[in-house]
Amino acid sequence: MKTYLVGCGKQANIILQDPEQSISRLHLEITEDRDGKYYLTDCNSTNGTYRQRQGQWSRFQQDYVTLEEPLLLGRYQTTLRQLLAQRFDSLVKMRLPMTTPKKDRRASFLGLVERNPETGEIIPRRL
Repeated sequence: MKTYLVGCGKQANIILQDPEQSISRLHLEITEDRDGKYYLTDCNSTNGTYRQRQGQWSRFQQDYVTLEEPLLLGRYQTTLRQLLAQRFDSLVKMRLPMTTPKKDRRASFLGLVERNPETGEIIPRRL
Protein backbone atom coordinates (compact mmCIF):
# COMPACT_ATOMS: atom_id res chain seq x y z
CA MET A 1 0.00 0.00 0.00
CA LYS A 2 1.10 3.54 -0.74
CA THR A 3 0.05 6.63 1.19
CA TYR A 4 0.38 10.29 0.21
CA LEU A 5 -0.36 13.36 2.31
CA VAL A 6 -1.95 16.31 0.51
CA GLY A 7 -1.91 19.89 1.76
CA CYS A 8 -0.26 23.28 1.53
CA GLY A 9 2.41 22.54 4.15
CA LYS A 10 5.96 21.31 3.61
CA GLN A 11 5.19 17.99 5.30
CA ALA A 12 2.79 17.02 2.48
CA ASN A 13 3.87 14.69 -0.32
CA ILE A 14 1.58 16.57 -2.71
CA ILE A 15 1.88 20.29 -2.00
CA LEU A 16 -0.90 22.47 -3.37
CA GLN A 17 -0.58 26.17 -3.99
CA ASP A 18 -3.58 27.78 -2.29
CA PRO A 19 -3.88 31.57 -2.66
CA GLU A 20 -7.34 31.47 -1.02
CA GLN A 21 -5.89 29.68 2.03
CA SER A 22 -8.73 27.14 2.17
CA ILE A 23 -6.47 24.06 2.20
CA SER A 24 -5.03 22.87 5.50
CA ARG A 25 -1.31 22.17 5.91
CA LEU A 26 -2.16 18.47 6.01
CA HIS A 27 -5.60 18.32 4.45
CA LEU A 28 -6.04 14.84 3.04
CA GLU A 29 -4.47 11.39 3.04
CA ILE A 30 -4.60 9.23 -0.09
CA THR A 31 -4.06 5.50 0.35
CA GLU A 32 -3.80 3.11 -2.58
CA ASP A 33 -4.83 -0.37 -1.49
CA ARG A 34 -3.49 -3.65 -2.83
CA ASP A 35 -6.26 -3.77 -5.43
CA GLY A 36 -5.25 -0.39 -6.87
CA LYS A 37 -8.27 1.41 -5.38
CA TYR A 38 -7.87 4.77 -3.65
CA TYR A 39 -9.13 5.53 -0.16
CA LEU A 40 -9.23 9.16 0.95
CA THR A 41 -9.24 10.35 4.55
CA ASP A 42 -9.77 13.97 5.55
CA CYS A 43 -7.10 14.90 8.13
CA ASN A 44 -9.50 16.99 10.23
CA SER A 45 -9.07 19.88 7.81
CA THR A 46 -10.53 23.24 8.68
CA ASN A 47 -12.59 23.64 5.47
CA GLY A 48 -13.38 20.01 4.75
CA THR A 49 -13.16 17.57 1.87
CA TYR A 50 -16.10 17.17 -0.52
CA ARG A 51 -17.03 14.96 -3.46
CA GLN A 52 -19.50 15.63 -6.22
CA ARG A 53 -22.08 12.97 -7.00
CA GLN A 54 -25.17 13.54 -9.13
CA GLY A 55 -24.40 17.25 -9.25
CA GLN A 56 -24.35 17.69 -5.47
CA TRP A 57 -21.32 18.36 -3.24
CA SER A 58 -21.24 16.31 -0.05
CA ARG A 59 -18.68 16.44 2.70
CA PHE A 60 -17.01 13.19 3.68
CA GLN A 61 -14.45 12.08 6.24
CA GLN A 62 -13.21 8.91 4.56
CA ASP A 63 -14.21 6.78 1.59
CA TYR A 64 -13.07 5.21 -1.66
CA VAL A 65 -13.09 7.56 -4.67
CA THR A 66 -12.51 7.14 -8.38
CA LEU A 67 -9.74 8.88 -10.29
CA GLU A 68 -12.13 11.22 -12.12
CA GLU A 69 -14.55 12.02 -9.30
CA PRO A 70 -14.69 15.80 -8.68
CA LEU A 71 -13.24 16.77 -5.29
CA LEU A 72 -13.17 19.98 -3.27
CA LEU A 73 -10.44 20.53 -0.70
CA GLY A 74 -11.74 23.66 0.95
CA ARG A 75 -12.45 25.75 -2.17
CA TYR A 76 -9.76 24.02 -4.29
CA GLN A 77 -11.46 21.90 -6.97
CA THR A 78 -9.56 18.92 -8.37
CA THR A 79 -9.72 15.19 -9.05
CA LEU A 80 -7.70 12.34 -7.64
CA ARG A 81 -6.05 11.92 -11.04
CA GLN A 82 -4.90 15.57 -10.97
CA LEU A 83 -3.53 15.19 -7.43
CA LEU A 84 -1.56 12.09 -8.36
CA ALA A 85 -0.29 13.81 -11.52
CA GLN A 86 1.07 16.64 -9.36
CA ARG A 87 2.95 14.06 -7.30
CA PHE A 88 4.35 12.57 -10.50
CA ASP A 89 5.32 16.01 -11.87
CA SER A 90 7.18 16.89 -8.67
CA LEU A 91 9.11 13.59 -8.82
CA VAL A 92 10.13 14.31 -12.40
CA LYS A 93 11.31 17.83 -11.49
CA MET A 94 13.35 16.49 -8.58
CA ARG A 95 15.06 13.83 -10.69
CA LEU A 96 15.59 15.54 -14.05
CA PRO A 97 17.33 18.85 -14.58
CA MET A 98 15.18 21.27 -16.55
CA THR A 99 18.16 21.90 -18.84
CA THR A 100 17.60 18.42 -20.28
CA PRO A 101 15.86 18.76 -23.67
CA LYS A 102 12.12 18.10 -23.42
CA LYS A 103 12.31 15.09 -25.74
CA ASP A 104 15.02 13.50 -23.59
CA ARG A 105 13.19 14.34 -20.34
CA ARG A 106 10.11 12.57 -21.64
CA ALA A 107 12.14 9.46 -22.47
CA SER A 108 14.04 9.63 -19.16
CA PHE A 109 11.03 9.65 -16.90
CA LEU A 110 9.51 6.62 -18.57
CA GLY A 111 11.18 4.70 -15.78
CA LEU A 112 9.02 6.63 -13.31
CA VAL A 113 5.72 5.23 -14.57
CA GLU A 114 4.17 1.80 -14.70
CA ARG A 115 1.03 0.29 -16.16
CA ASN A 116 -1.77 -0.85 -13.87
CA PRO A 117 -2.14 -4.54 -14.82
CA GLU A 118 -5.91 -4.52 -14.21
CA THR A 119 -6.87 -1.35 -16.07
CA GLY A 120 -3.92 -0.78 -18.39
CA GLU A 121 -3.75 2.81 -17.09
CA ILE A 122 -0.31 4.44 -16.84
CA ILE A 123 0.34 5.49 -13.26
CA PRO A 124 3.34 6.82 -11.27
CA ARG A 125 5.78 4.02 -10.39
CA ARG A 126 5.82 3.03 -6.74
CA LEU A 127 9.03 4.38 -5.28
